[in-house]
Amino acid sequence: EPYRRQRQMCIRDREVYMNIISRIMGVDKTPEDKYKYIWFTMGTACFALATLVMTIVISRFLGEAKAGMFSIGLSIAQWLVTIAYFEIRTYQVTDVKNEYPFGYYFTLRLMMCLITFLASIVYVVFNGYSPEKVTVILLVCIYKILDSVADTFEGEFQKEERIDMSGKSEFYRIFFSILVLVVTVIITRNLIFSLICMNVVALLIILCLDASVAAGRVKICIVRDYRRVFVLFKVCLPLAISTFLSNYIINSSKLSVDRMLGDAAQLYYTAVFMPNMVINLFSGIIFKPMQTSMAVNYYEKKYKNFWHIIFRMFAIIAGFTLICEVGAYILGIPVLSWLYGVNLKDYKMTLLLLLLCGGVNAVNIIFYYVLAIMRKQKYMTILYLIVCGVALIIMDPITGRLGLNGAALGYLILVVLLGVLLMGYILYQIRKDRKRQ
Repeated sequence: EPYRRQRQMCIRDREVYMNIISRIMGVDKTPEDKYKYIWFTMGTACFALATLVMTIVISRFLGEAKAGMFSIGLSIAQWLVTIAYFEIRTYQVTDVKNEYPFGYYFTLRLMMCLITFLASIVYVVFNGYSPEKVTVILLVCIYKILDSVADTFEGEFQKEERIDMSGKSEFYRIFFSILVLVVTVIITRNLIFSLICMNVVALLIILCLDASVAAGRVKICIVRDYRRVFVLFKVCLPLAISTFLSNYIINSSKLSVDRMLGDAAQLYYTAVFMPNMVINLFSGIIFKPMQTSMAVNYYEKKYKNFWHIIFRMFAIIAGFTLICEVGAYILGIPVLSWLYGVNLKDYKMTLLLLLLCGGVNAVNIIFYYVLAIMRKQKYMTILYLIVCGVALIIMDPITGRLGLNGAALGYLILVVLLGVLLMGYILYQIRKDRKRQ
């Protein structure tokens, strides 16, 4: 009898808990498209602004050296975490035929997260960083790994055309974890302790929100059909390599500044680098929700609709980049100097160059998704390898000679070269398909 009562109490408590979670996530509602896009935008914006908020708070309360240490840790984490992401979500949300159940995506994700963590350990050991810098970098990597785990659940929500739930998941996790980081930094003035608290909160929210909601919709498990998991791995591998190399290209200028100019210069460069990510944020808000519908249009041979979306994206990115350039020319340096608490008046040209890089890179992301939907990812990887080879050759010399302006100029050369190569291959493939038809 006591066992039966205890079991009934546990069932009631679980029902109350799930009702609360369902209300928070809006599971039982069928929202309008406008509502879905609002929440998706909020989640994406929170994800993009998190880096800005963290860097500003750490800079103001812990000093330039700690902020520079955190910035390079974030750059390394953003680069290495592409292994954990492995472009699984790109394939997951375009899997309109339900070729793989959720368990296969989840299993592959956990495997790649483990590899990412091991790779981060190897990277910091071989670079000979101080113990404090090693700890900061690893903690930031863990936070980004947790982001990638949540991305698996968010991808499933998006596949079901519930981008509002995907946005809510992202918003709640990032908002509260960053809030905890800010509070602990202000109170304790201890970067490592603050990063630990941030990771704990992020993990709890993933378990309480994402996993709880997903458990009622799909089977969350680690599958033992490793042969089929390996097939999924091979399908995603070219996409993942391309994204990994793309992140290296994006962060190559930061890494070059770290090698050639040091932590203090890294803070200045991060301050003027951040606004260029606003363009990628803006394009991501518009483009990411369209991935599933674009895949449907392409596979149903509705090519007119498919290319209409792409050309409209080009126009929007060009217009938004121009607006950002004008705004940055007038107000960029004073606003960023105030936000970061440092004098950035000598880096106006750097800021304008980096904003242009952001616009070109946003176009490159569109080219990337076009080739992914066309399932031409193998050939795309070769183009990214070529640009990475150029980065290894030019970045350190140009940064050492021209300083931060040189880093920005080198980055611009890389993204323009990549855009030319990707566009050239897409045009070649279109001409090839027409001849075949």
